[in-house]
Amino acid sequence: MTPVNTQNDPAQFNHQIEEARRLREFAFSILEGKHDGHFERKDYIGFAQINRCLQLHESVEIVARASLIDDAWVLVRSLVEHALNSVYMFNIADGATANDFNDYQYYLAYKNVLDLKSTDEAMLRKLVSAEHEEKMRLRFESVRARFDDKRGDKWCVDDALYKRAIRLDKLISEQSGKTRTEFTWLVNTLWRYASVYTHGTAGALSDQLEEGDTGVVVRRSYNYAEAAKAVQSANSALYLALLPVDVRLGGKNSAELNRRFGEWVAAS
Repeated sequence: MTPVNTQNDPAQFNHQIEEARRLREFAFSILEGKHDGHFERKDYIGFAQINRCLQLHESVEIVARASLIDDAWVLVRSLVEHALNSVYMFNIADGATANDFNDYQYYLAYKNVLDLKSTDEAMLRKLVSAEHEEKMRLRFESVRARFDDKRGDKWCVDDALYKRAIRLDKLISEQSGKTRTEFTWLVNTLWRYASVYTHGTAGALSDQLEEGDTGVVVRRSYNYAEAAKAVQSANSALYLALLPVDVRLGGKNSAELNRRFGEWVAAS
């Protein structure tokens, strides 16, 4: 693996890495401890998603330090999904949406069992006993009426990530009296950009090839600018998710979050 190109200026990369560390520390200070208030199932799902955001954010830093920038983008895409869905849970989802989000796992799990069974039933039986398969089937039958014949993300009336982003921006715009597009921006920039690395399209694979004097060399060379962009994107996604989370917990850190965000944007 080719290391990050030391001929490039590391200043911006180092700045984003340091910001990532400070941001996670501040995020943990917001989330840790006991929080009083009335919380519903949708809130607990949202908090779990934010916890995943923090794990993914740290993962981006780790793989970026290791010069695995293409893999960092795969993690950024997942981070954006969890960040946006968490804010959706806090601000738009109702109890039925939370229930559907949870129960959709049982629908998908049995669908996967059926696919494996049709391909290699002997392998399925090594992984899943007949008794457990029957339990999965019964659970599937109990929820399938809510998901059959639906398209996209079947657990949500806004059945695509970009639709949830538009819905969130509309709500926030109405509340603030100003046009807001942050979450649509997350989807249309970071999430879509990272898709080529997630799905292995030619846009990502072409970077693995270099033409030399003696032929084509298969390798991937990274530089500090690429590394800084990936970590900066992870920081952006986490920042945009943290403010709604803090508001759900009482908004005690809103002013400090906005101050930190403004300073970081100005320095980036």
